[in-house]
Amino acid sequence: MKQALRLLIIDDSPDDIELVRSSLSSQGYRVESTAVDTPMAMRAALNRQEWDLITCDHAMPGFNAPAALAIAKELCPDVPFIIVSGEIDLNLAVDLIKSGARDYVQKNEMMRLGPVSERELREARAAREHKLAEEKLRETQELFQAIVENVGDLVAVLDTEGRRIYNSPSYKPLFREQDIRPGSLSFTEIHSEDRERIKEIFDKTVATGVGERAEFRFVLKDGSIRQMESEGRVIKGADGKVSRVVVVSRDITKLKRQQAELWEMAATDFLTGLPNRRYFLAQLEQEMARVHRIDRHCASVLMIDADHFKQVNDTYGHAVGDSILIHLAVVMRNELRKIDAAGRLGGEEFAIILPGADISAAKIFAERLRKKVAGTPAAHEERVISLTVSIGVAAMNGSDKNGDAALVRADRALYRAKEHGRNRVEIEV
Repeated sequence: MKQALRLLIIDDSPDDIELVRSSLSSQGYRVESTAVDTPMAMRAALNRQEWDLITCDHAMPGFNAPAALAIAKELCPDVPFIIVSGEIDLNLAVDLIKSGARDYVQKNEMMRLGPVSERELREARAAREHKLAEEKLRETQELFQAIVENVGDLVAVLDTEGRRIYNSPSYKPLFREQDIRPGSLSFTEIHSEDRERIKEIFDKTVATGVGERAEFRFVLKDGSIRQMESEGRVIKGADGKVSRVVVVSRDITKLKRQQAELWEMAATDFLTGLPNRRYFLAQLEQEMARVHRIDRHCASVLMIDADHFKQVNDTYGHAVGDSILIHLAVVMRNELRKIDAAGRLGGEEFAIILPGADISAAKIFAERLRKKVAGTPAAHEERVISLTVSIGVAAMNGSDKNGDAALVRADRALYRAKEHGRNRVEIEV
């Protein structure tokens, strides 16, 4: 049974509208489409129902792709937006992708529309699942934070010099008696790297009468370190001057660990453990900044696609397909240097950044990786499945506006590798 595809086409040409429909229908989709060519009609269509995919011509009378993309980001930011157009300026295409378009397909390459759409639909489904997981983790974090804020707080009453007047009993298991006795300075147990900053915050609280929240590290009597969050409240004497500061501190070590796990989850592809598209693109921009900043610094980027992956899924099922992707990620990791970065861009597409590698070195690496993948079959239960990859290689040039420009060139090289028979490496300078 064909998969239903709710498709919104933004185009004013009946022939081109039919071309998009027929291209996706030929890929096995049961296309349920609506075509619009004005901002008002697009808004009405987006408000009327949900859509799986949006395709858009780059220029129409009174409407264009940047304006349509802005509306899509406003009303349906999670729906993949693909530019389908004739000749389009490369810089414009890069700017559109930078602004949120997922890809662009030229009308003389409509055979790409099906695979590109399938990739983006899979990525959109994965993103929705990832978002649900993040929301569940965030709910757990908020519940944990509420508990931490109300159980086991450390309460200290200090004079205006920071000397202790009173400590709550919760201090005793954590610190040596001589460090927390009345009259001792309260900054002693604070980590040396944080101590001066916390002292400045304390002095400011005394001077202004307004406390502020601060994070720092406590060094406990056993030498272990705890992440803490503290907030001071002043007590004023009859003369209106600050005489005491009540400091409430709570242990946020577990919360900080959980936040780090949440960040890692948000930056990691759930299946392969590689950086996901968003984090990889951030790494790409960092490397592009180094190319711009450092004279003679070179770098290259690779686009990698598992050959005949849809056939593997159709023949063996998605569980085997997932095993193939995990296997491919492991092979890539084993070939990388410490300074290299790999990521899964979506579906069966991966990318690698090679800092310090010119186009020649990058091609040598790509050939080595291609041969390694071809010579390392994937195992799933009792099956052994051979796998090959096609690789596109591009240098990151100082003239590039951003990292996406190099990625677009690598993607074009990858497309040529696919077109010329797969299991090969193509380069584009």
